Amino acid sequence: MCGISGIIGDNFNSDVLLKMIETQKHRGPDSSGKYVQNGVCLGHNRLSIIDLSEAANQPFIDKLERYILVFNGEIYNYLELKSELDYNFKTNSDTEVLLAAYMKWGKECLHKLNGMFSFAIWDTVEKKLFAARDRFGVKPFYYHLSENTFYFASEIKTLHAAGIHKTPNEKVWANYFVYGSYGMPNETFWEGIHQLSGGHFLEYANNQIKIEKWYVFEEEIKKHQKKKSYDEVKSEYIALLKDSIQLRFRSDVPVGFNVSGGLDSSALLAFVNLLGEDKSKINAYTF
Repeated sequence: MCGISGIIGDNFNSDVLLKMIETQKHRGPDSSGKYVQNGVCLGHNRLSIIDLSEAANQPFIDKLERYILVFNGEIYNYLELKSELDYNFKTNSDTEVLLAAYMKWGKECLHKLNGMFSFAIWDTVEKKLFAARDRFGVKPFYYHLSENTFYFASEIKTLHAAGIHKTPNEKVWANYFVYGSYGMPNETFWEGIHQLSGGHFLEYANNQIKIEKWYVFEEEIKKHQKKKSYDEVKSEYIALLKDSIQLRFRSDVPVGFNVSGGLDSSALLAFVNLLGEDKSKINAYTF
């Protein structure tokens, strides 16, 4: 799961960062790390999945010490991306591949990533933070800006632990109780605490936030509007499903598979059993 956190600006405080890391330690019991320098505090709680070595711990710093990355999630196609990158890797982690991809392609790397992710990269040269969330917002990213200081975290209570006031956003609460809706994609139940919407990236510099949408679902749908026969669609869908499962079962630890007993999870489990590799590390559970 992992957890990311950070404070950038005038009120940066390493003691506050430690509180944030402690609040999120359930997200990453394997390692906790921090980077504190020149008005920037970055924290990470690690749940090790790919490359269990200490070399892959975060915050992760590139060899020239320009970029510092904190990352929650998994880049499923990291091996394929690694083959495209002319880079001397020191780990076998998807974390380093993500940072190398950003160093080569900048924000355009987002379109190359197959995975679920929420990450932030601090550029020590341009003094700028780049943060992004996966296409459908699987991994969380919450933030707050006040008094020339930008805070972010994987959980809202982590921002509260940093001293951000717990003031209810009455409009969101009212909509929830009356209509059962959560509100707009960037809103939360608390005033002053926002979430980066799925498929968006954020840049923070000079106390200014710039947010852009990088993944447009409607435009992606248009790419597949060409008429196809049932057999063509079926064949393409099965190929995509097999590839999706194959990528997601890359792991350096045992894999747990939760099944509901319904059609979706039972079909996925059937495809898992078609995998040609060793399945001794895969365990299925139902609750």
